[in-house]
Amino acid sequence: MRSDLRRLTWACVLLTCGLSLAEPLVGPSVGRGDALLAEGTRLYNKRKHKDAAEVLLQATRANPSLLPAYLGLARARMGAKDVPGACAAYRAYVRSAPDIQDRTKAQRELALCERKLKAARRKKRNKVPPDMTARHVELKAGFFAALEEGRLVGPGAAGETLRTLVSEGYLGTDLGDMAARLSAASQSTTDDLHQRALAGEALPTARLRESGALFDLARDTGEPSAKAAAQAPFLEGLAALQSGDSTGAQRLFAKAASAAPERTEYRVWRAAALQRAGDLDGALTVLETDLPQDARTDVLRAASAQRKSPEAGARELERILFQRYAPATR
Repeated sequence: MRSDLRRLTWACVLLTCGLSLAEPLVGPSVGRGDALLAEGTRLYNKRKHKDAAEVLLQATRANPSLLPAYLGLARARMGAKDVPGACAAYRAYVRSAPDIQDRTKAQRELALCERKLKAARRKKRNKVPPDMTARHVELKAGFFAALEEGRLVGPGAAGETLRTLVSEGYLGTDLGDMAARLSAASQSTTDDLHQRALAGEALPTARLRESGALFDLARDTGEPSAKAAAQAPFLEGLAALQSGDSTGAQRLFAKAASAAPERTEYRVWRAAALQRAGDLDGALTVLETDLPQDARTDVLRAASAQRKSPEAGARELERILFQRYAPATR
């Protein structure tokens, strides 16, 4: 009964902290660092070293500047007999910790860990994981080069490089800065794409589709953007429209319009998608409902009338020219 209760409690902590199958990389999307640290410490005190190490590792991802999480992780890994992992965590802590009593003690523990690691390498040879320091230095250099060049998503890009560092177990407070810069660059890029699309610029379909990965990357490396709920489906809708999927496009434009009701452009694009699919009456209904006083609604109304008959088109055009937009009386 108690073990079931503990499992339930831990599941609630994971849900509260935001851990999910989306595999966020670094930052708030991973969870709440302080909550993870508290749970990891609780597990460590119960001598559940392996479980504690898993949770404390997440704490270092959620908040890379949370130094006690590194020290706790190192000790939990030592308790779980993961000597190489413990040494990596000790190094990360000693590298960044201020010169206080805990750091001095951690240096002694690191020295002991290094001796054990050296002995294990002599004894087990190829069974002990290699030192990844040089590789991680190279990966970080590649990350900053890609970031500088604006290569954010795709093979060898900054996002993929950061994901590799995380998956290979890199530990360090600099992960926080790397993630924050990548998240900011991703959001800046999607904002630029969105503005250019709204201005009517013809953007390559591949570039529009890439925006989805950029929104995901921004979320997985920092604070989720409040604008993404509208911008993401809008850009995806444009990509669908350019690919000939008018039905999918109008659904996505409707989603964007629902997320940002103040953006009239999303409603116009939804109508355009319906018109592109051959549903001119449906497009007109959308604009008459959402934008009854908009000039673009008048244009579509005239086109709809013209399709019914030349006479109806002429009457609607006359109404627009001489009633809707009558010249000022002099």
